[in-house]
Amino acid sequence: MKPHYSRTLYTAFWFEIGVKAARLLGIRGARWAGRLLGAAYALTHPQSRAAVRSNLALVCDPHCNNGVVGRTFRNFGATLADYCQLGGYSKAQAQVLLENKLGLEHINNALAVGKGVLLVTIHTGLFELGGLVADDLAEPLVVLSLPEPDPALNRWRADYRRRWGVETFEVGRDQFSFVGITHQLAQNKCVAILVDRPQRSADAVPVDFPHGQVPFSSGPAWLSLLTGAPLVPTTIVATASGRYAIAAQPPLYPQWHGTDRAATVRALTIELANCFRATICEHPDQWYQFVPLSSSR
Repeated sequence: MKPHYSRTLYTAFWFEIGVKAARLLGIRGARWAGRLLGAAYALTHPQSRAAVRSNLALVCDPHCNNGVVGRTFRNFGATLADYCQLGGYSKAQAQVLLENKLGLEHINNALAVGKGVLLVTIHTGLFELGGLVADDLAEPLVVLSLPEPDPALNRWRADYRRRWGVETFEVGRDQFSFVGITHQLAQNKCVAILVDRPQRSADAVPVDFPHGQVPFSSGPAWLSLLTGAPLVPTTIVATASGRYAIAAQPPLYPQWHGTDRAATVRALTIELANCFRATICEHPDQWYQFVPLSSSR
């Protein structure tokens, strides 16, 4: 897939500038500036705008998603502003952006099995805000992260999470990454992983949505089946209050069915993806996918 980021702006330097600017402008001012920048980006990047439109056409009525496309870019700008705002906050201060935390008992119940938990989420809302649940969990929270294009940004984002007691585990695309992840789960940690942006077409499982098929990564299902770690679907979305709501759903417990391992993985991936259907369809303008999902199929 093509990069989902700007090679020029996606650096530690600009993230640090963003934190300083957000601190200077305050929450309301930073969000206003973020929405303005998001709208400007949409106007000056027609390929990204077309990608968002094609992705939204899979979940919205293709004939009336133009307004949703614009809101998606503006909302993402505001979300980035909040992300930068949080970069200068302590964990206690960050609670001002959190409206509620629902279903966290599902995570702790799954951890009681003793095989770790795969906390699976999607690109909606301010998903980094999930670090605020770390204190509510019975075991440590680890966020899986692909290597950033800028090594300094790897360190910046890891430090960002560490302030809230969240570990970062950098993964690649080799067998050693799998071994490292299984080691984290073997320590009964809670491992956060994204599922709605497959990195390779071979990992993509198409899932039926109202107007087409959306590819989801089979990685979480494979990890769950091979390690025994339950899957807990979790979402974070912005609410009408201007804050964010975190909601964890009941866990999915892995179980092989028959001898066709690929079929079992596919079925579990579809079951997992269906847990996110309502959130994506109800909040399409918070589903931040800026490259064509069709390219991962």
